[in-house]
Amino acid sequence: MRFSPLPKVVTATLGIFFLLATVAPLPFAIVLPGQAQNIFKGVITIKDLDSYPASGRIDLMSIRVTNPDTWIFGPELIYSWIDAERAVYPKSAIYPPGTSSKEESKQAKADMVGSQDKAISAAINYLQSHPEVMGNGSQGVARANALDGKKIKFKVGETGGPSGGLVFSIGLVELLTEMDLMQGRHIAGTGTINNRGVIGPIGGINEKILSAKKVGATIFFAPVGNAEEVAKVPQGIKVITVATLAQAISYLERTRT
Repeated sequence: MRFSPLPKVVTATLGIFFLLATVAPLPFAIVLPGQAQNIFKGVITIKDLDSYPASGRIDLMSIRVTNPDTWIFGPELIYSWIDAERAVYPKSAIYPPGTSSKEESKQAKADMVGSQDKAISAAINYLQSHPEVMGNGSQGVARANALDGKKIKFKVGETGGPSGGLVFSIGLVELLTEMDLMQGRHIAGTGTINNRGVIGPIGGINEKILSAKKVGATIFFAPVGNAEEVAKVPQGIKVITVATLAQAISYLERTRT
């Protein structure tokens, strides 16, 4: 079968098209695994309340996302599609239209502060609903009722966003009670939380699971709302989906070593 060569005009047009596809900025965002931060190491400070050392580790997970002012070019986009550790999303799926890097940074910090406040409320509400973990009979009730969220502080550096709520709450329950939830285990997780302890979905779930595996976590708590997104869980880490703080605490209690 014989083929006729394309006209020079068509060839030139296609060449220009592919050149522009390579050098023109494209409206995509790239998501990569971030760092893991052990919240028992300088993140949580508790003053004037009884607290107890943790025997294990629980990590606050993060992801790295290209900022809203960044435009992605063809070669980087192709590399990101090939690289198993990267995910590519339309920029509009990550950021509201017109969002600047400054606005995004400000919102991320506000979301982090909000997640900490809700995590404190969720942990205290859980302990006041389960005073038996604070002590026997009236002693446990009195200790639970004496909990004051203003005596709990967090320091997480530059990490932002609302997804640390679940991890913060689990950490507080561990530190404010004598029960050893960690049992020497290395745990990680993610998820927003409200004052009643209900866990909400987040973005970048698979990147966070991958990061958790890399630092040695063997249990990863994920929101039920992200269950359908979880894919290709690395060997050696178990993903547990939970809808509430109480479910996460119950799992840790049932699976003690």
